[in-house]
Amino acid sequence: MSADEPDITNPVDVARLAFSAEDGVIQDNVTWQSYVDTHDDGTITVDVYPDHNPMGDADIGGFRYRVEYVGPAPEGP
Repeated sequence: MSADEPDITNPVDVARLAFSAEDGVIQDNVTWQSYVDTHDDGTITVDVYPDHNPMGDADIGGFRYRVEYVGPAPEGP
């Protein structure tokens, strides 16, 4: 995939488009950033990090998700 021309028939490219939010997603006073990584075996992981802990406690870590392609989506509504 190139950043300018993603292949929307490729599940990996679609995962990058759907789950990557490197510029951040704002929720109240927290900005969440997510980064998509693909591995040689086809595994897709998404790491999600907050810019700070709004509760003022010690910094909280991020979250890691594994994205699995299970097939084409059902027909839309």
